[in-house]
Amino acid sequence: MAGFLKLAATECDVFRDGNFKRIPATDVVIGDIVKIEKGFKVAADVIIIESNGIKVDNSSLTGESEPQKRGITMTDELPSRSRNVAFFSTNCTEGVGKGIVVRTGDYTAIGTIAKNTTQSEKPDTLMKQELERFVHIISGIAVGIGVVFFIIAVVIGYNALTAAVFTIGIIVANVPEGLLATVTVALAITAQRMHAKNVLVKTTETVETLGSINTIASDKTGTLTQNRMTVRHAIFNSSQVKRIPVGRENSITESPLRVSLLESQIIEELDAQNVTINQIVNDALQEHHIKTPISTLSTESPLHSKSFDSDINNNNNNNNNNHERSSWVLGTHPINRVSGRVRCSNQELIDLVRCAGLCNHSTFENETDNKPILQRKTTSDPSEGALLKFAHSHTSVTELRLKYPEVGCIPFSSATKWMLTIHKDKVGYRLIIKGAPERILEKCSYHGKNELLTNEILSDIEEANAEVAENGERVLAFAEKLLPDYSHGYEFITDEADGINFPLNEFRFIGMLSLEDPPRDEVPAAVSSCHEAGIQVIMVTGDHPLTARSIAGQVNILKSNDDNELAPLYDTKKPENIRCNPLKSSVVVTGTELDLFTDIDWNYVLSRRDIVFARTLPHQKQQIVSKLQEKDLVVAVTGDGVNDAPALKKADVGIAMGTGSQVAQDAADMILMDDNFASIVKGIEEGRLIFANLKKSIAYTLTSNVPEITPFLCEIALKIPLALTTIMILCIDLGTDMLPAISFAYEVAEQDIMKQPPRDRKNDKLVTWTLISWSYLQIGLIQAIAAFTAYFFVFQRVGHFSASSLLSDRQGIDWSDSDEDDDNNLNCNFKNDQGDCVYHDERIDILKQAQTAFLVSIVIMQIGCGVACKTRINSIFNHGMVNMVLNGGIIQEIILIALLVYAPFLHYAFGTADLDGEDWLIAVPFAILVIIYDE
Repeated sequence: MAGFLKLAATECDVFRDGNFKRIPATDVVIGDIVKIEKGFKVAADVIIIESNGIKVDNSSLTGESEPQKRGITMTDELPSRSRNVAFFSTNCTEGVGKGIVVRTGDYTAIGTIAKNTTQSEKPDTLMKQELERFVHIISGIAVGIGVVFFIIAVVIGYNALTAAVFTIGIIVANVPEGLLATVTVALAITAQRMHAKNVLVKTTETVETLGSINTIASDKTGTLTQNRMTVRHAIFNSSQVKRIPVGRENSITESPLRVSLLESQIIEELDAQNVTINQIVNDALQEHHIKTPISTLSTESPLHSKSFDSDINNNNNNNNNNHERSSWVLGTHPINRVSGRVRCSNQELIDLVRCAGLCNHSTFENETDNKPILQRKTTSDPSEGALLKFAHSHTSVTELRLKYPEVGCIPFSSATKWMLTIHKDKVGYRLIIKGAPERILEKCSYHGKNELLTNEILSDIEEANAEVAENGERVLAFAEKLLPDYSHGYEFITDEADGINFPLNEFRFIGMLSLEDPPRDEVPAAVSSCHEAGIQVIMVTGDHPLTARSIAGQVNILKSNDDNELAPLYDTKKPENIRCNPLKSSVVVTGTELDLFTDIDWNYVLSRRDIVFARTLPHQKQQIVSKLQEKDLVVAVTGDGVNDAPALKKADVGIAMGTGSQVAQDAADMILMDDNFASIVKGIEEGRLIFANLKKSIAYTLTSNVPEITPFLCEIALKIPLALTTIMILCIDLGTDMLPAISFAYEVAEQDIMKQPPRDRKNDKLVTWTLISWSYLQIGLIQAIAAFTAYFFVFQRVGHFSASSLLSDRQGIDWSDSDEDDDNNLNCNFKNDQGDCVYHDERIDILKQAQTAFLVSIVIMQIGCGVACKTRINSIFNHGMVNMVLNGGIIQEIILIALLVYAPFLHYAFGTADLDGEDWLIAVPFAILVIIYDE
């Protein structure tokens, strides 16, 4: 909730008592008229009643990457999509206006999100579920064995108190005391390892859940994309194109630009082959999506140039006689994502760059910034910044603006949908206009060197605009007009109310630029890795469906259907047999359609291979997660905005971006510190690995339970002396076994776990009956046999008591009792196989040595078991002993048990005694047997 409170405006201007007064935002009530102006947050949900170029940043609330224009006209029945509504906590980036308050506090859009986030319950992590199941299994086994032997003890003659003591000992011996610490430390180690990979884990239990996910519902803006607008395509007359001009990269001063390696190779290859312009254009039809030329090119000059300007001039001179046969090849050129440039160039591109740089009020925040141009921060809105970076990638915008100083401007308005700037030229003035293509084309009569803009060419331009717009890119058209007859000093009137005193028609069409929020470079490969790992990646965004579809296609979330058509927009108005087409493997669904969904629609959409949800509201994102979880899917949600918080909270694993909102980070389980979607893949790999390693650690820990339990059972049933004391059990569980058990967290994967499908959480449990059988009935039984072998061997060697005599005498219960005549030793109750009387002190020494041998045997067997548990699929001889932490744990085990055996100061505390060398060797063959048996 603290994160939500930080979003709120602190003060606002409210119309009270006939004028505007600044009051605390908490005092705003429904019906108040509030002022909205640049740089201030909106104090409540308001309906706009007056707008002078208002733009608000809705990116954290709706997922729209660009500031949205606000006006007085309702454009949609849904308030969340209507342009006459501004929301509480959104920031006004441009303009000034007024609005009437319609919702405040918890009833605002952000308040609803806060309520959904704080009131929704977080599902239990899979690790918590697995550990609870494990506790139930172990408790059932312990209590079951304890109750059975309590009954046996009472039946064979023990009193109830003695039988109860035995039962408690059996139950305690069944509990792996060190396992909780082992699991906790192992998860913490993995979380620390993930932190080194820029994934901050807030709850360690979610580490394993991340490895189990089979669906990722990812936000688009700021997660899959860079959350910065970039010029994606340049559309201009591409006849007689030339190579990219030598521009700039890191400086605003004139410095040579390093062309990318790939671009250099392409240019060198074309130069070497003496490729002509016609050949380039023909080859570019597919590479650059260049449209079929209306007239063929007449120039056959090769692609060679000494410099950008001279090349263009020479080309123009060579073709002066050909202007009557006008060439028109409208090219749609992709912009290099690294350099921000177009590879091909001609005079049309020069003009387009000039227009983008001049009809633009954006500047770089730091003119001396040495960062690459595309990574620099700019003033003004993202679109203007994108155009500035595009222009500056080709030439110095600073010098361009000095050469053509601006003397007037008609700002962009929602009514005209264009912006115009007036620049001083060498002779007269130059008008540059940009805006919506349809509005700009209305004012254009010419193109190129004042050649007529025919209907055929206009149709060509409109078709290119439609093709790019269908990809969800925002298209801006540019045109200019020279006013050589207007002398310097002429006063331009740019206010329509006062009457504009210069012409606004017969412009020369220059070209178009399309903009988009580009995907992060690492995302396509990361999504492909998810697909290889059997994980479905779904896009859930508040942005436009066409934009979402375009980005989803670029990052591999959407693939073409079997008929090579784009993913269709789902339409609930169509008949069921048409909209639920089983042949379509991909689909795009809008939030409007979601409100009309039936169970049939949900089942169809969620069964598609590739899914994109667009124009979704926060509660719809939460609903999508719920529907996925109802299909028994383990869902991770990524997001960075306030609107993502409810879904992040609802998901099995919520993943927020490091640069995301505080609200999103508070609701999430993990935070990607580098905002790198690929870090999720690394986290999934770590989650899968820790699950496999925890199974090994638990198997290792449980194997010692059997040799720890059997001494108590044998003391009751066979009445032999207790082979292992409780303190010795703790020495094993909390001492010798602890570090080796933890060290399994450092085991490397036995195979490429990211090529495997996610685990089936119904069948592939952390603790299975197969694992219980292996630990208790197989390896555990071998350990018990080895330990009792050493136990009986020491009784024979030290006290001359054979195993048969111990079993037949059945005096184990009384073994540690004092003799009746302890002072004089006249009565002999215990005789060994040689007939010698063995008194109390001697019996205690013999038992301590036998118990120590039992303890040593368990530790040795655990070393063999540790080696066996390293692998569940591969052979240990192929896997190797590369886990140095486990190797160190084995050494620690040996040192610790040696201290317990031979350090006199530990004998009294732990009831141990010195052993002969041969006592150590008894368990070694059994340990080797465990390794061979497991192989």
